[in-house]
Amino acid sequence: MKPTLRQHIEAFLNWLEVEKRYSPETLRGYGIDLAQFCDFLEDNDEECLSNPSQINRGVVRSFLGHLSGDLDQQPRSVARKLAALKSLFKYLHREGIVTLNIAAYVHTPKLPGVIPSYLSENQIVAVLEKLSETDGWMGKRDLAMVELFYSTGMRISELAGVTLADLNPSKGTVTVLGKGSKQRIIPVGQYAWDAIDEYKYASKHKFGVREANQPLFLGKNGTPLGPDGIRLRVKKAIKAIAELKKMSPHVLRHTFATHLLNAGADLMALKDLLGHANLSTTQVYTHVQVDKMKQAFQMAHPRAGKK
Repeated sequence: MKPTLRQHIEAFLNWLEVEKRYSPETLRGYGIDLAQFCDFLEDNDEECLSNPSQINRGVVRSFLGHLSGDLDQQPRSVARKLAALKSLFKYLHREGIVTLNIAAYVHTPKLPGVIPSYLSENQIVAVLEKLSETDGWMGKRDLAMVELFYSTGMRISELAGVTLADLNPSKGTVTVLGKGSKQRIIPVGQYAWDAIDEYKYASKHKFGVREANQPLFLGKNGTPLGPDGIRLRVKKAIKAIAELKKMSPHVLRHTFATHLLNAGADLMALKDLLGHANLSTTQVYTHVQVDKMKQAFQMAHPRAGKK
């Protein structure tokens, strides 16, 4: 009996984990998106589930139409699911399971130019001051976590993966493992080091001396604090201070990038700090520079038409 599409997807995810060394967060996202495609086929074209070679461009387009029409999903979400399908069919084509990577011929939806939400310098100071008022080792942990997050702009998954050995106080850096298992070294500010030292001292009294390869951030029972736990704590800290349309913990990553550019940081340097593969991904933050240019123009140009 030939493997079903769901079985092929399971093999594909395993290949991404073992061969490509994708992060658990990325694998989980791929799994959710591809499972949704299978559910769609189960309701609309069950033959494609048992025989993936029956899937054509029309089937993929119908799925995308279902996402944007019936489920009213945003273009960015639809584009992400199409990207997962393109990766899957590229794998199936290479393995000889399908004769054509049909998803490669489906155009990605045009994405609106969305400016990421970010905190002002006053707001981030208020978030950190609020956290510093909390007593106990967990309060010190949350402060250290947010300080390190804002100081480095690393991803949530990277923050969860930081071990004690990754910290290098003498050089003032932290080593993180990013997307595609790419390692990078990021400078850390003094405020973050101070918060980390206080947290490490407090947690040592709670859990004793820990091995260097153990995660930096722990949950209340001494187990590693995973990405979901970090999201919850960061989101709560931001929500206590700021009201944003999109309340995502990644607001701190966007804040890090925006504040650096606002202070004159080089875009290429920011690309490397954020761990972006392409400069085009980093350029979403250039709204800061555009806004500053507009302000300068309105203030100085005699024909700006300012009111």
